Amino acid sequence: MSGIAGWWDHQRDLTHEGFAVAAMTARLAARGRHGEGRWSERRLALGLRADGSDRQAAAGPEVVMADGRTLGAVVFDGALTNAAEVRAALAAAGRPVGTRSDAGTVLHAVLAWGSGAAERLAGLFAFAAWDARSGELLLCRDRLGVKPLSYARLPGGGLAFASELAALLEHPLVSAELDLPGLCAVLSQVRAAGRSVLRGVHEVRAGHVVCVRADGVTERRYWGFEPRPHEEDLGGTVRTVRGLLEEAIDRDCGAGGPNGPAVPAVLLSGGLDSSALAGVAAALRGGPPRTFTVDFGGDRGVPAPDRPFAEDVVRYLGSRHQDVLIAPGTLTDPVAEAAVLAARDAPNPFGDKNLTPYLFYRRVAERERVALSGEGADAVFGGPAGAGEPDGGPGRTFPWIERARRLGMADGIGNGLFDAELLHQADLRGHCAARYEEARAEVPHLAGACDADRRARETSYLTLTRLSEQTLQHSERLAAAAGLEVRFPFADHRLVDYLYNVPWRLKSCRGQEKDLLRVAARDVLPESVLTRRKVPFPIAYHPAYKQRLTDRLRALLADGSAPVRPLLDLSAARRVAEEPRLLDRGGWLGRADVESVLQLDAWLRRLPVRLVL
Repeated sequence: MSGIAGWWDHQRDLTHEGFAVAAMTARLAARGRHGEGRWSERRLALGLRADGSDRQAAAGPEVVMADGRTLGAVVFDGALTNAAEVRAALAAAGRPVGTRSDAGTVLHAVLAWGSGAAERLAGLFAFAAWDARSGELLLCRDRLGVKPLSYARLPGGGLAFASELAALLEHPLVSAELDLPGLCAVLSQVRAAGRSVLRGVHEVRAGHVVCVRADGVTERRYWGFEPRPHEEDLGGTVRTVRGLLEEAIDRDCGAGGPNGPAVPAVLLSGGLDSSALAGVAAALRGGPPRTFTVDFGGDRGVPAPDRPFAEDVVRYLGSRHQDVLIAPGTLTDPVAEAAVLAARDAPNPFGDKNLTPYLFYRRVAERERVALSGEGADAVFGGPAGAGEPDGGPGRTFPWIERARRLGMADGIGNGLFDAELLHQADLRGHCAARYEEARAEVPHLAGACDADRRARETSYLTLTRLSEQTLQHSERLAAAAGLEVRFPFADHRLVDYLYNVPWRLKSCRGQEKDLLRVAARDVLPESVLTRRKVPFPIAYHPAYKQRLTDRLRALLADGSAPVRPLLDLSAARRVAEEPRLLDRGGWLGRADVESVLQLDAWLRRLPVRLVL
């Protein structure tokens, strides 16, 4: 994994403007802690930070030259799953590629096909590619937007881009301003498509390529969900799903170079998704995978509902297994908290649900460079986060926000300590409703589809395009900061595209969530996992963790200069600080209120962000 940054300007000579891109590149340490390189010419300056295990990326931006002149340059983050096919297509077109690096392959593809190269690439990636012949810069993200890439237009016609907001804001012409729409985006975890939480900052949309030229900036979608009739019966659908999943695992094992693992490492929770992934990988690759599971050590008050199921899978597959102990003390480490905030690039209310995965990934990275994750299966198969069964008609908002409201959180998870008048002024509910209608209007439906299938497509689309900030992107960022490259076979675009059109009656063929996955993986899983229902990721109930939350909240309330202070209902915050038992409201929901306040304050300080409310 890597972090990329750059500055394009059709007026300013960037040959002598090295400071800005150097500062931007240095701020990408959370995505690449070892190698760093930069390259510049008159109109473009590029920066790249990479993890030490990626020797090709650590060499810096890749450049193609001919007869002493530059043809193009690229900075690339991610791994292609079809690099060999792309190089073969280039050779067939009379453009043989002399490099085996993914970055070089992408650059040659762009020089050959321009923005049309995007359709030919597969995998998880973000890149900026410069064609010096045409003067065009292309910014591109993978089909589901797992790899991050943001940009901002500059006064005078320039443009800066980076993998992270913190890096982008190192450019002296980019300002960090949080307005009311941005605050709504932070508090709801839902943004307008293509918009960052900061004013004037944009994201390259998933499945899109942004073309930057002297005459303007344009954006083009190169991939999207396409509704098609599904003509296979249950048996045929099961066979296709299994075949597509096997192909996705094979591609992910070979991505990034020819020396991929024969049998992959799998992050095993004991749930259906990761267990099915481990089982199919074992059957496909001809041997048991290496598996890793979070272990709280039987600590007081910490439930471990997944542990017996993970043990069943390990015995069933004969995995080479390691339990990764997350000691309670590590969850109160301020250094780990800072690393997680830097990795996330934006605040959220999930607290130790951020810390625990980061610490887990960090330990796995001591043994592995790449690991497979079961993230994404809920969305594509119709699990709790992406259930497609109709609930009496279109909902009023996103399904996950509606569930929060049903639990008594009228303004969403983590917003109980913010000033009610501010939330009304910002129109948080109106923001969520507008983003919901905006997203629903994008959903491609098949003419004549029944209500159940329309609802299934809608929920799948909303989950994959709007909830991914809390799922796939969340995991990718935390893992990258820990030095581990996580790949998501269930998010392979071929599998996603196929399952988008599978009718709900087949996805729920036996009346339980993700039935189709259960049937497709029934030959590689123990019965205990095949029949269990999904449970949420466990949280830490250890008293030391809750005590640290209370101490930090009290310190914040005592700090008159705390940037988040003007946004708070101070009376409500003081009640929680004085009555720590309120943290246990709704299990972890009371705690989420405090986590949200603490993270937002730390984020406002870190960037630093100016409030323009």
